[in-house]
Amino acid sequence: MVRFSLPKGKWLQNLSAVKIRKRTIALSCLLILMILISWGLWSYSETPSFCGLCHNMEIYVNSWKTSSHRNVACIKCHYEPGFGNHLKAKLRDIQLGLAYIITGRGIKKLHHEVSDVSCLRKGCHAKADIKENMIFKNVVFNHSRHLEELRRGKRLRCNTCHNQIVQGAHLKVTEVDCFICHFYNAGPHGRDQCLSCWECGSCHIQPKGDILVRGSSFNHKRYIDRGVDCLDCHMGINKGDGHVPENKCRECHKEHELLNVTFTSEFLHQRHVTERKIECYRCHTAIKHEVGEPPTVTRLMSSCNRCHIEEIHLGPREMYMGTGGIGVADDPNKMSVLGVDCTSCHKSREESKVALYTTRYAEKALANSCVSCHGEGYDEMLFNWKDLLIRAENDVNRRIFDVQRKLYETIKTQRTIDNQGVRRAQNLVNEARHNFSFVNLGKGVHNIEYAMRLLNYARNNTEKATALIEDGYRPIEHQTDFTCMGLCHVGLEKRLVRFNEIQFHHGNHMRMELQCLDCHSPREKHGNTHLTNCAGCHHGAGAGEVTCGDCHLNVKRLFFGKTGIGVEDLPSLKADVVECIDCHRSVTEGIKESLASIKTYCIQCHDESYGDIAERWKSTVDALVKKTEPRLEKVREEIQKLERMGKHTFAFTKSFGDADYNFTLVKRGKGAHNVEYAEELIESVTMRLKELEDTLAKER
Repeated sequence: MVRFSLPKGKWLQNLSAVKIRKRTIALSCLLILMILISWGLWSYSETPSFCGLCHNMEIYVNSWKTSSHRNVACIKCHYEPGFGNHLKAKLRDIQLGLAYIITGRGIKKLHHEVSDVSCLRKGCHAKADIKENMIFKNVVFNHSRHLEELRRGKRLRCNTCHNQIVQGAHLKVTEVDCFICHFYNAGPHGRDQCLSCWECGSCHIQPKGDILVRGSSFNHKRYIDRGVDCLDCHMGINKGDGHVPENKCRECHKEHELLNVTFTSEFLHQRHVTERKIECYRCHTAIKHEVGEPPTVTRLMSSCNRCHIEEIHLGPREMYMGTGGIGVADDPNKMSVLGVDCTSCHKSREESKVALYTTRYAEKALANSCVSCHGEGYDEMLFNWKDLLIRAENDVNRRIFDVQRKLYETIKTQRTIDNQGVRRAQNLVNEARHNFSFVNLGKGVHNIEYAMRLLNYARNNTEKATALIEDGYRPIEHQTDFTCMGLCHVGLEKRLVRFNEIQFHHGNHMRMELQCLDCHSPREKHGNTHLTNCAGCHHGAGAGEVTCGDCHLNVKRLFFGKTGIGVEDLPSLKADVVECIDCHRSVTEGIKESLASIKTYCIQCHDESYGDIAERWKSTVDALVKKTEPRLEKVREEIQKLERMGKHTFAFTKSFGDADYNFTLVKRGKGAHNVEYAEELIESVTMRLKELEDTLAKER
């Protein structure tokens, strides 16, 4: 056997190399494992679950989980962009963690700032995205105006509004800070020193359609279009003044050298709002900006209280609120339910001076208040109410006097009558007298229906009392019956009323014995008109009693190519050749014509291609209307904004009125009736809008 052997030194050297290699591999694996563990711990320390390990972070993590930022890691907001900022923030967090582990004490009051740079970082909220207006709780809001411009001379940050005010709502925006900033020293009506609040419409958008307010349907548009001021109804909308309580600074600061120095408002807001995320409500008391409960004279400090003691108007107040009568259920005036204050009607300054000497407002001033809000004819309604009340009060007063006289005679002559009946009769008369006095002193016009019911109850009481003291007398029960034209719409049959495109005459329809509810909605939705009822009478069997043009006035004008402003007359080629009934044949059957059926008639008279032509006409005009209408409405809003600011707008309203008329002629006239003329009108509208937009841009 052949044996091989290595020198002793060489063998030891190889054995040592193997050990070193194994040790190197083991150390390398250990190092890699430590790196992986460190990296895992590092990564885990940047997750929301790690942040939630501290018990005082639980509410913040829970609110984050339900917020719109729940898919964004904590560090994306709380660490500013950049590797250096990341390391700096991580070192700060490690120091806080070590302090907690070593001392066992955490931070009692968490306060962290999120930089605007984090909010506006790439992939989050780009500056270009926040320049457009948005709607926040019925308020038009623009981020760029608050971030890029000084507000009350202060520089705001994202966290000024987006903060953790409400536990459980991460970065929620509440109105608390908004109101403190906007309505600081603004007064109860919100206009004294309000920030950018020269008019309610500068923030609030107009509520759309009918809304339900404490059980009553209300539509803002009809009143806003008449120029009714928001504060005519929404009185005392601000509660609180946002002042800073004395010694408020001591809640955070203990340094005497700071507390004994007076700092300017600009300096304090620079340090607390711009440089640090200190919410406004931390220093300022809260301000509420809301409609709230309906105001009353006795609890609202209005201009009346400057001259009158609060109790002087208790009668009118109770009448307005619909309470205090006997035998009739409480029934507040609808205006009271909606929060309309006394000064909304009693507001004429000149007549107020007269009131100092006559102790009452002139009827003319009150009637003008009715017209300014509700429109023409409402002054007559007020006068009618007064006449109704005078007649009813005189009748009830006479009845009470007669019954009381009979009671005295009965007691004086000691007729054989049950004493209990006399007492009951006297109680009935006392109730009647109470209601009469209440209506008289409370001025029944403040709540006409409630007042008339009270007087009717008093009238029936006198009947019952008479029956108790007169043998064989049968009491007559009087019913309280309110008709539309008997109570409110007095003389409507004699007046022309604007309805859509025409002047409508109620008298002609009343002679046909039509009832109000045949065309109008019931009182719960007062003011609506059922348009379908018109077609039910005038189309079908009723077609021909009035011509098509009597109702469809804009269609007639467009078809014959007339009345456009700044555009030459251009009648349709079909004018005086084709009658309405030739294309709208189903009208005689009371059926509304569809585009498909009209295309069929076109083909019957012409050829197959005319069906496509009719559809092309309609689509062409619809596209023009859809393109033009937003520009028109935007210019309208700009002009209205200038009016609310008190600027002269005559130079704009004339040109805009012409554009609006031509556009309405195309839209309501159904431009397909005369496409060429419709295109001319829209071109005219576009030119006027361009001129107005350029002029308004200079005005801004």
